[in-house]
Amino acid sequence: MKLLKKKLLFSLLIDQPGQEFEYHDYHYLYYRTSEFNPGSARDAVNELVTEAAIDKLTRNLPAGKAGRRAFFRLTSAGREILLKNLHPEARQGQWDRRWRIVIVNKIGVALRPFQRELDRLGYRRLSRGVYLSAANVSVQTREILMKNHWLNQAAVIESRGLVGSDDQILARNLWQLEKLGEEYDQFIILAQRLLVSGRRNLVLLQQAKFGFKAVFDAYFKLVCLDPGLPKPLLPPNWRGEDAKSLFFRLVDLAKTAKI
Repeated sequence: MKLLKKKLLFSLLIDQPGQEFEYHDYHYLYYRTSEFNPGSARDAVNELVTEAAIDKLTRNLPAGKAGRRAFFRLTSAGREILLKNLHPEARQGQWDRRWRIVIVNKIGVALRPFQRELDRLGYRRLSRGVYLSAANVSVQTREILMKNHWLNQAAVIESRGLVGSDDQILARNLWQLEKLGEEYDQFIILAQRLLVSGRRNLVLLQQAKFGFKAVFDAYFKLVCLDPGLPKPLLPPNWRGEDAKSLFFRLVDLAKTAKI
């Protein structure tokens, strides 16, 4: 999925308990995707409406004004499409403490598409021809191998551990969690400052450099990078949930500021 479409869907996603997806207009979407051309954003929205990922609602303009205004809401199908493109197979919650290992013999020119499929399922390259995943995706992996007639060229193995390896250290190195953790820490600093200043003066949410758009972009980037690993594989000081909580508090503040 193209980055613009992914960001549009994310813009309409409300991941808060007890809340439903809301309708928003083009201005709302343009603001959150302002690095893209508005025409490109509009085309992408129309494509997502055609794909039933977004629901479109049109209303008459206020009395005295001619024309109609369009509003958009994320559908359940759109939510599933978005999650499918954010490493969904790796976001499985409780871990069964098994590693899924794919050993590739030789797939030739078809290797790149196979690598993309492995990446989608949450695999990371351990060494040449060896890929590792913490997600329960053995069945999905074998289905891909069967569908593409690769069964004789790759093997899928499950293991409760790798000899001489600490699971947490292995995950940290494979998914570069130390670097990602630092980015979470930086985001939290930015978000906390904006939350404090924004509560005092809502106008500050609209500043170009450190306003809500900067926080929105930073969190969207983190969501795309985060492999969604189960808690036992995360560092003790992992602050992903803290960042999420801060982000949605700022989302609520942005609603108050009508951003």
